[in-house]
Amino acid sequence: MKFQTATDEFFFASGISPEESYMFDEDLRTGLTIAWNTGHEAMFMIDKQTLSLPRHCLMFLTEHHRVDRFTFTEMNVIQFNRPFYCVEEDDSEVGCKGVLFFGASSIPQVHLPSDQEGYFQLIWDSMQMEIEEMESLKLEMLRLLLKRFLILCLRLHRKQNLHVIPDDKGAGLIREFNFLVEKHFRTRTKVSEYADLLHKSPKTVANIFHQYSPKTPLQIINDRRYLEARRQLLYTDHTVQQIAYDINFKDVTSFSYFFRSMAGQSPSQFRMEFADLAG
Repeated sequence: MKFQTATDEFFFASGISPEESYMFDEDLRTGLTIAWNTGHEAMFMIDKQTLSLPRHCLMFLTEHHRVDRFTFTEMNVIQFNRPFYCVEEDDSEVGCKGVLFFGASSIPQVHLPSDQEGYFQLIWDSMQMEIEEMESLKLEMLRLLLKRFLILCLRLHRKQNLHVIPDDKGAGLIREFNFLVEKHFRTRTKVSEYADLLHKSPKTVANIFHQYSPKTPLQIINDRRYLEARRQLLYTDHTVQQIAYDINFKDVTSFSYFFRSMAGQSPSQFRMEFADLAG
């Protein structure tokens, strides 16, 4: 079911079938997507990497992800655009920026415990009913339901992925760091540059990551640059030199060394390998 206003606020919430591939193709580029697997275990290939989505799990995608193929039986999908709800500008309301969306690491997943499924289903059913309503407050009601849904997802994500209390300042710094990397990875490549944006010393940032995260701040930055390099090698005809300059390497040699250290092969070898697989 879809809701759209004359001022371009867009919201979609519906169960989909495998035949509706456009949901993970052109529609993915409309904004943010939550995929809730209600069927058997699903398999996705996103940015040429295989991802399993078990039953009663949710994953969170942005317009920057590329879904190459997928296999599932039943899936509930929520999609919304920035005019409908902006997770960046409205971050104080929910706090999912840099955690559920626009993080610099892997695609977030949340598992629904059996005692939580009823809460999620209730909100989902309310969304379906509200979309059918024909009255002026529908927009605000749908926003409220979406925020409630995101808050529940965020609580579960924290319990399942971050071993910190919800209001811990360390978790907040990591969340903001992830978001800043997603926003600036093309131009800022040093931990000290992000520490400046956070008004912290690089040592403080490093210590907080050591306490709360399995990755270092530099690994977060390098992982995001590597992901962008992969995407451009796979989905564009940009030269290796163009890609190197786009993600702020001073020359092809330093970029090739970086890519080989991450992928175990040169950028050209990586592109040829996937071209052969596609062919």
